[in-house]
Amino acid sequence: MGIERLVLVAPTRRFDPARAIQLAVHARDVIDECRSVGTLEEAVADCSLVVGTTSRPSALRTGATSPRSAAPEILATAARSEVALVFGPEDHGLSNEELALCQRVVTIPASATYASLNLAQSVLVCAYELLLADDGTGGDGQRHVAPRASCGRLEFLYRRLEEALLRVGFLHTGNTVHMMRSLRRIFGRAALEEHDVQILLGMLRQVQWAADRAGLASERGLGRDAGTAVVDSCAETRQLEDTEWARS
Repeated sequence: MGIERLVLVAPTRRFDPARAIQLAVHARDVIDECRSVGTLEEAVADCSLVVGTTSRPSALRTGATSPRSAAPEILATAARSEVALVFGPEDHGLSNEELALCQRVVTIPASATYASLNLAQSVLVCAYELLLADDGTGGDGQRHVAPRASCGRLEFLYRRLEEALLRVGFLHTGNTVHMMRSLRRIFGRAALEEHDVQILLGMLRQVQWAADRAGLASERGLGRDAGTAVVDSCAETRQLEDTEWARS
């Protein structure tokens, strides 16, 4: 169907290329380029759009669409940046934590009597819909649109967002996981570009600065000089943050 790159995430059995070539006729190029990684986050770190697949009915409540409906956006994004289609293990599919890494969720329409398809069938249906939708223009012809922020960059943003919201009391131990999943869905629908991420990180730095300043003033009774100290601290935090992202 034209999809050329395969990434295996923490395979539980040793991958045997020779055996795979025997089973996958005329797909030696895919087998030769296949790579294995330890985590899904590592596999999709450079991707600007991550599309997870699931047959769970609960996915419909989180905005799941069919492969046919998702195909134009996938192709348009793939024309300018990396895109990943993520399929779970044969026996239990993707976990909630893995689905949280996906900006879009796809469900293949099937009978409610038995909605779960085999892994190979699911891959084929999704790849086939992409092949049908590809008219050579990248889905909608929007090749000039700025590329989206990578998944790795978004995960960095989500960590900073969680830290800031915990600091100001919007998040607490009882609602952190549920609320962060909701926020991920909100930002996922927004299709953030790198410039958007930079703005949001700047906003979160300011939130942290305001929270730290309020804490210093209330706990220590500091006056106007405290503001200067916290500004210096914020600048230092930004330098450390940029260094951390570069290393990650």
